[in-house]
Amino acid sequence: MTNGTAVGVGVVISAVLAVALLAMVVAARRTQTTPTDFYLAGRRIGAGQNALALFAGFILFTTLFTMTGHIALSGFDAFLFSAAFAMSWLIALLIFAAPLRNIGGQTIGDVFAIRANERTARAASITVTLLLFVTYTMVMMEAGGIVARLMFGVDSSTGRAVMVAGMGVVATVVVLVGGMLGTTRVMVAKALLVIAVVAVLTVGVLAKYRFNLMQLLDDAQAKAAPHPAGFDLLGPGREFSLGGSPLGHLSKLFVAFVGHAALPYMFMRHFTATSGREARRSAGWAGLLVGGFYLCVAVLAFGAVGLIGGQNIGFIPPTRDTTLPILADFIGGSWLVGLLAATALLIVVGMLAALLISAVTSLTRDVHAMRPSDPAGELRAARRNTLIVGLAATVVGTLLLQVNIHALLPVTISFAGAAVLPAMVYSLFWKRFNTAGLRWSVFGGIGATALVFLFSPLMSGSPVAILSGVDFHLVNIDPALLGVPAAFLLGFLGTIGSREHNDAGFAELQVRALTGADSGAGEPRSASTEGAHEPGSVKPEIQLST
Repeated sequence: MTNGTAVGVGVVISAVLAVALLAMVVAARRTQTTPTDFYLAGRRIGAGQNALALFAGFILFTTLFTMTGHIALSGFDAFLFSAAFAMSWLIALLIFAAPLRNIGGQTIGDVFAIRANERTARAASITVTLLLFVTYTMVMMEAGGIVARLMFGVDSSTGRAVMVAGMGVVATVVVLVGGMLGTTRVMVAKALLVIAVVAVLTVGVLAKYRFNLMQLLDDAQAKAAPHPAGFDLLGPGREFSLGGSPLGHLSKLFVAFVGHAALPYMFMRHFTATSGREARRSAGWAGLLVGGFYLCVAVLAFGAVGLIGGQNIGFIPPTRDTTLPILADFIGGSWLVGLLAATALLIVVGMLAALLISAVTSLTRDVHAMRPSDPAGELRAARRNTLIVGLAATVVGTLLLQVNIHALLPVTISFAGAAVLPAMVYSLFWKRFNTAGLRWSVFGGIGATALVFLFSPLMSGSPVAILSGVDFHLVNIDPALLGVPAAFLLGFLGTIGSREHNDAGFAELQVRALTGADSGAGEPRSASTEGAHEPGSVKPEIQLST
């Protein structure tokens, strides 16, 4: 795909970026004197940096490379998917951003523990965070393999494995040395580089048409690859009319909308803000960046069809990832392709680091919250866990490069929508919610989603399935369409089936979520009936109905 000049430029830019980012990460270590410094950068991330880091959390290889090819191939129907991802940001902005920061926790377990038994809350937090870390990291490792082959011309499986292992090691070093502040700096650099590259490509495409957007769209329509059913590129039906059921297509839009903003590594960005107001501002600015980004991606996709021709790029799904590199070569030659290669590399490394700091925070904080306070010991444990978890994930992800695990991406987002979203909504807004409801919604949501996934086309019966050689699927939908409603229902049934009431816990949460009172003074007090409590905390009274 890439020539020698493009690969050389990509290697040089990547090396320069690595040195610059390593210097920033090392500088970040000097600020780490407490566990909160390591987990959340001491809650000192301003709205501008946090918005860029939030935006970077949305940028995956698939959202830039694959989505560009997807829109070039399927037009309007594919653009609906990007709109669903952009709209998911409304969940974070309107529901989660300010309340989570005001509560002042470090993990989702801190939120759960105000409403439920602490052991259950911490177990739920660790389980769901590590589950999502494992599945999402494996997908990111596979994306690293695609970057190695597509952008750096590494064709051998051994070469790709070495390069992917290197990405995992770099991400581990970023978190181990820099903690959340170092990770944030990497994510900010990633966001700025993506914005710069996308802006250059977008301006280049528009310049070819003298900034006449209507002419660009007309040209894309005229040069689009013919559709078997005759659907236009700019009209509905090009993808939704082929294969699957309307419910199956709806499920893909649903999972994109409900799941992405409920990922734990995205929640952590709200915790790092200086205040609830700044968290809300961060989410708002990030939402504008996401919306503008997807509009640019659509321009790039339609521009690629118009300038290069639909028959030459992205004609079938397996080759649609090449659309953006071909367009970059057409616009700016090998130098722009090399810059795009370095950007793709940073996209993967940044995501691996963000996922790792989230997993380590939950694994360490949620365990130590149930022990006597030992900040120094907790900080050492966090760094030790970073090394263990990071290197273990690197080894496993490298070994699984030969397995088709791309289907884990929608499954991961489905797990987030089912296991996190219902429990978080109930915890924040339902007075009756209790320990049983938390247990049923989180673990029931995981079970329901896993069951649907097992018998869906993501597991078997389709070319993109993990087990593509067999077919035992029974439903043609993505798991979230059943998993999320099931988790909400299970959480409701579990709550009303239990006699536990915790009115004091809900009152405390409301005060914290709405006003931010005490949000900067340590961790939230637990409202559990058993388990450890912070020194000096008051255990709310648990009223049992008769």
